[in-house]
Amino acid sequence: MSDVGVGTLAERTSRAGPRRDRRSLAAALVVAAVYYAGAKIGLALTFEPFPLSVLWPPNALLLACLLLAPSRWWWLLILAAFPAHLLAELQGGVPVAMVLCWFVSNVVEALIGALFLRHFAGAALTLGTLRDVVLFGFAAMLGPLLSSFLDAGFVRLVGWRDADYWSLWHARVFSNMLATLTFVPIALTWAAAGTAQLRRIAESNLAEAAALLVGLIGVSFVAFDSGMVDPTSATSLLYLPVPFLLWAALRFGPPMTSTAFAVVAFSVIWGAGHGRGPFLQAASHEDAFPIQLFLISMALPMLLLAAVIEERRRAERQVRASEDLFSTAFRSSPDAIAISRRSDGRLIEANDRWLDLLGYERVELERGLIAPLAAHADDAGRQMLTALEHEGADSGDVDVTLRDRRGGERQTLVRINAVEVGGEACVIGIVRDMTAQRQAERQAREQRQQITHLSRVASLTDFSSALAHELNQPLTAILANAQAALRYLSRDQPDLTEIRAILREIAESDKRAGDLIHHLRLLMKHGEEEFTPVDLNQVVREVLDFMHGEFVMRDVDVHVSFAPDLPHVNGDRVQLQQLILNLACNASEAMEGQQRGRKTLGASTAHGGNDSVQLVVTDTGPGIEAERVERIFDPFFTTKEKGLGLGLPISRNIAKAHGGDLIAERSESNGAIFRLVLPAVK
Repeated sequence: MSDVGVGTLAERTSRAGPRRDRRSLAAALVVAAVYYAGAKIGLALTFEPFPLSVLWPPNALLLACLLLAPSRWWWLLILAAFPAHLLAELQGGVPVAMVLCWFVSNVVEALIGALFLRHFAGAALTLGTLRDVVLFGFAAMLGPLLSSFLDAGFVRLVGWRDADYWSLWHARVFSNMLATLTFVPIALTWAAAGTAQLRRIAESNLAEAAALLVGLIGVSFVAFDSGMVDPTSATSLLYLPVPFLLWAALRFGPPMTSTAFAVVAFSVIWGAGHGRGPFLQAASHEDAFPIQLFLISMALPMLLLAAVIEERRRAERQVRASEDLFSTAFRSSPDAIAISRRSDGRLIEANDRWLDLLGYERVELERGLIAPLAAHADDAGRQMLTALEHEGADSGDVDVTLRDRRGGERQTLVRINAVEVGGEACVIGIVRDMTAQRQAERQAREQRQQITHLSRVASLTDFSSALAHELNQPLTAILANAQAALRYLSRDQPDLTEIRAILREIAESDKRAGDLIHHLRLLMKHGEEEFTPVDLNQVVREVLDFMHGEFVMRDVDVHVSFAPDLPHVNGDRVQLQQLILNLACNASEAMEGQQRGRKTLGASTAHGGNDSVQLVVTDTGPGIEAERVERIFDPFFTTKEKGLGLGLPISRNIAKAHGGDLIAERSESNGAIFRLVLPAVK
């Protein structure tokens, strides 16, 4: 179980009191048992006449337990170690005062190491990185180095055994340092690996792991503990276990490396303690240091090597995972993707979507028979793609028309990005087929134009009687004037002056009728949008003149105010006329219930902010309720008995298509205000 896992579990169990208590108590019992066993091992490895062990495990085991447990449990774990310490030391005949002092120094050493590593390495210390091992090595030296001053002072103060202060300090520093390097890595690495590491070893290379351990135990026995080798000539066998330690580091990582080193350490110390192996003189204090130095100098390089190899393995796994992820995304992408060399444009790899889009088979890709993307583009697209591929600069999406091998045209968005494959400059091309989307956009635009046109025609039919009246006036005038002219011409001496005046009136009436018919034909026209610079003042005049008969029939007074030097707007004249026509019709209909003389429609143009122009249409009707101000632009929402609810939504869409907006406001007195804002032509 990793430290992160313990911490996460502890956070969950902190909300379940009894469960948390059981876990912490179980951890305390484990610490007590481990500490007691470590103390017994340390006492067994003590070389007389000094009261210090060559390898003192309790401190290291307590440090490992603190590192693996949540920090809020530390006080309980230290408390649990105290009776185990008393029991082990008192059984060894150590005075009570010395037992208590040693417990203090042991706890101080464990806390120094635990606090240092928690601060600098965090909770997830696995010894699987070079940084972790360096920090751990520093902590393995710092804790024993500082606490040994206290420990040696306690021994001199109590007077336990005969030894000088610095000899005690020296022996304890390296004894506890060696213990930390031997036991803590085993606990941390196996806790981090957990059952997953065991499962990997069991499934893939159990026989190899067994052979490693058997071989290591065998050579360690021969070199350090067998008595078969003459101690005076056994130094040549000191590094016999090294190949096995390298084997463990290279093949199995930090957990097996730390375990293998522990086997070697026990073999060396046990053999020396029993008068065997190359460290036969270790029974004296002078000889304990060579044992410790030999093992420490072996432990740190092995841990560093295992960490470096583990980091490399992790990096390789990440690279493989990244490659697998890229391969999956590359092959299953809905976009067509291909990688080609910048030097000659030859395709290195392409996904199935690319091949299908351009009409190729994969065998043609393998034989290098696929033409570059630029060869499938039209003239403009070919020049653009060739330049982008040659420059190798990352491009945005560009519209390109491609032709596949079957002769079909595809509307596409192409993106070119520079990449490097195997040290060679390449480009990756991403092609998104937009043919269906472009067709859908055209259909949607055509449908929108049809709806707009039908709405315009429907609005014209609403005041057809007014149009008939407006046309009837000039036609009646033309007929009457023509009859009068005929009467004048039938006289013996016609009055030419009067006839000329009559003909001028006929021409004016004809022009009036012609203008009405022209505007009507424009509004009835169904065609493509044509955006040109338009004088908004002139468009408003044309619509109001066209609706003159409607205003007369409804008794509506029209007040206009046109801003001088108003900038032109870029727009479709017919659509703007339809928008203004909708606003004027709505205003006239809204005032239907008002008394005669109180129906006023206002239309004013003005310069707006941010290089815009405005048209404000007002009426003196009942106004718009607050909750309906925004809803009136929703399709099919209407307050009219026979309305469709399409006029205002279409009007706002026209305004937005022209880069502007149509806003409805409530008047402070009565009536409604519609504000059309359009960008001016610069």
